[in-house]
Amino acid sequence: MWGVEFDDGASFVYSVFGIQYPGVELTEPQLSLAESFHKLIDSHAAYIDRITQDGPEGHSTTIWLAYWATQDAYNDWWTSAPTVEFWNSLSPNAGMWREVMVVPGRRTQFGTNETTINGMASVAKLVPNPDKSGYWGCYRDRIIEATAEERLKTPLETFPTKKEVPGSGIRLGRTKVVGFPDNICFVVEGQDHSLITQKEKSHWFEKFDGLVTTWMGDLVNAGPSAGILDAKVCYSKASGEYRSAEPAALNFNRKVQLFYFLDLRCMEKIGRANKGHAKLRESFMESYCPVGPMGSEGKLTLWVETSVLKSNEMEAEYVGCVESTGFMAYVGSGPFQCLNDSGA
Repeated sequence: MWGVEFDDGASFVYSVFGIQYPGVELTEPQLSLAESFHKLIDSHAAYIDRITQDGPEGHSTTIWLAYWATQDAYNDWWTSAPTVEFWNSLSPNAGMWREVMVVPGRRTQFGTNETTINGMASVAKLVPNPDKSGYWGCYRDRIIEATAEERLKTPLETFPTKKEVPGSGIRLGRTKVVGFPDNICFVVEGQDHSLITQKEKSHWFEKFDGLVTTWMGDLVNAGPSAGILDAKVCYSKASGEYRSAEPAALNFNRKVQLFYFLDLRCMEKIGRANKGHAKLRESFMESYCPVGPMGSEGKLTLWVETSVLKSNEMEAEYVGCVESTGFMAYVGSGPFQCLNDSGA
């Protein structure tokens, strides 16, 4: 197993941008908007996963999950004249949003089974991680500030609730969300089947495919009552497919899931309590350990990133998006508030 190492005091930035569109294919005007934005960001971030999410409310979303090595690098791009002009020119029904997080190296962890550069490994040094792996609580143990429990625990006494909005209404105009509680836990999970052999593929379907499909469904459906504020199951269309089943989002070779948990404890609780997930972890360790059947020839790439964020390290804005999008769905619940809303 491999992890990452940051310089003392270092932070990096996640910028997650999305463009919503009805149906399953980008059409005008969102197609031109997506092409313009891709040209704007592509050569500036340290690393980008361009992925697709199916839903919500019959809308698909093209997402840019971008990593920036420093806050200055992100700010230089975000405040540059072309970026400012692009963002300010968005129409009230643009269907575009952003969720941006500044992540201290002391409150994050990264784990992977391969040395391929994915995600956070693009902004930190990849290092061997032989000890803190394969047991419950290993993610917590990799986070330097996890020694102080209160630093990772939500201050909220009750879970926020999503606003129920009938139909698939669009909120016109700009909605900037503020009032994030401390210690929201942002999780990125990725899987890449692109290089697996036929033998490994057969082993995957025998041991893992059903468990993974059920576990992803359980996570998405758990919702705020389980401490999951938002879940995005995404895929890379360009990576091709290795299976044909439901849900279609899991058919693709390269997949990325984005989760916002109320805190790290919520993530750990649902992982421990879900029997399918417990079985999945056990089976994976048996198969992919050094003496397991896939230990020497497995080509599946997995990575996971877990970051604990303070309120002032998060910002989110939605421009003409579906009402249930992201943190916009929580405005008025708990601490979440709308800073500005020029829509109807």
